[in-house]
Amino acid sequence: MEKELVLTIDCGTQGIRAIVFDKTGRALAKTEKRFEGYYSKKPHYVEAPPAMFWEDLASVTLEMKRCYPEYIAALSGMNIAAQRDIATIVDEKGEGLRDFISWMDRRTLEKPLTIPQPYRFAFWIAGKKAFTESFNTGTHAHWIKVHEPELWSAADKYIFLSTYLINKLTGQMVDATSNIAGHFPFDFKHKKWCGPYEIKRQIIQIEREKLCDLVDSCQVIGVITPEAAQKTGLPEGLPLVGSGTDKGCETIGVGCVNEGCASVSLGTQATVETTSRRYYELVPFYPPFPGVDPKAFNPEITVYHGFWMINWFIETFAGKEQEDCEKRGENLLDYLNGQLLTVPPGSGGLVLQPYWGQESFKPEAKGSIIGFSERHSKYHIYRSIIEGLAFALLEGLETIEKKSGVQVETIGLSGGGSRSDNIAQIMANVFGREVYRVQTYETTGLGGAMATYVGLGVYPDLETAGAEMVQKSRRFLPDFEENKLYADLYRKVYKRAYKRYKPLYKRLGKIESAQ
Repeated sequence: MEKELVLTIDCGTQGIRAIVFDKTGRALAKTEKRFEGYYSKKPHYVEAPPAMFWEDLASVTLEMKRCYPEYIAALSGMNIAAQRDIATIVDEKGEGLRDFISWMDRRTLEKPLTIPQPYRFAFWIAGKKAFTESFNTGTHAHWIKVHEPELWSAADKYIFLSTYLINKLTGQMVDATSNIAGHFPFDFKHKKWCGPYEIKRQIIQIEREKLCDLVDSCQVIGVITPEAAQKTGLPEGLPLVGSGTDKGCETIGVGCVNEGCASVSLGTQATVETTSRRYYELVPFYPPFPGVDPKAFNPEITVYHGFWMINWFIETFAGKEQEDCEKRGENLLDYLNGQLLTVPPGSGGLVLQPYWGQESFKPEAKGSIIGFSERHSKYHIYRSIIEGLAFALLEGLETIEKKSGVQVETIGLSGGGSRSDNIAQIMANVFGREVYRVQTYETTGLGGAMATYVGLGVYPDLETAGAEMVQKSRRFLPDFEENKLYADLYRKVYKRAYKRYKPLYKRLGKIESAQ
């Protein structure tokens, strides 16, 4: 077999996968491992040891070599697509000085680090004082600086998980600009670290010398070292190409390479984003993420606790169903998604706002469900969760369309929720336009493979790679009667609810903080 295959390491929130692709976009083999090392010292804290990610990466690559040695021998390159905004401090050798703090971790400082007066005044005039203070106190690097100052002083670098794994594999303390998505002082428009006097540097106060070197995506970053080859079973000297974050790769993996198509990810975080060659901010001070294409950006709206809410529902309401499904050998999610058809569109008048987490654009928001009566069951709640997430994503899509001036025609679905035909059809009915799935559920892996082939020179750009590697496998067209119902609920109830609840959310926040 010629050396024409590529490997994506998809290091998501819940686990890690090694996936081999060919240049037509076929996923030939996959090995995976679920993470078991997350822990919480206090409520809302979520950490994980660096060794968990490195050892589990080695576990899945060694399993790939054991099961499919011919594919490992045929690799021409690889990439890493990692979860966003998970970071730690490391020494000069790249070894962790403390455990990673996850993006799921909600710890904050009691008060923000001091922002110089001219900037504080500018934020106040712009009406962004609360927004900037929220970003400042929510930056995990700041928490380490305040609560673990000796560790911060001893640290050589403060890095993302992607940087850590790239360094372990190649020995290079470097990352692709497309991986910078989180609480770092990064100039998203010019794709470089912020200068000392730029606004974001005042909000996120991480010293320049503690940041890694950056290179463009879709190019070779380094090669697998002898030590990494021995640990992982990967070929020594195998080129590692910079791809992007898991969400960024997912976006191009569904064929979303321009503004006429949107990528909707129905994962732990639910997101809607497009790919644009133009830089624009959906709200001031909230930039688009870097696209996997070095010249592109991904304007994005996130629902922080997206399809994580399904886990919440199961833990809260579906204990018996879980036991029954285990006895029958039936998948619980398949059973629950089948129950969606027993509830009418609109969930019998239940309307849910899915703000179970801290939303970037609505930091005071709380989750809510209105419309209860004695006729509602747990399955009405389940359907209202799916519909509420769809409404939130539609609101995000409309924000992107309004800002870009471009009408989105089609929507590519990815993430765990997209595997359900019933959920996909609800999305089409709420959005009022075609949604589709592609030939593989491993869309993050596929997007990473596309970037790898571009970096190796097999394809000249991502659009060409997408045309050769991404195929629509299932289309879902909207039912216009249901869309009309959803449009009424969305515009007359859902969109009006947040503005009316906002004062109550703020009061609840003050009551909670006083406890």
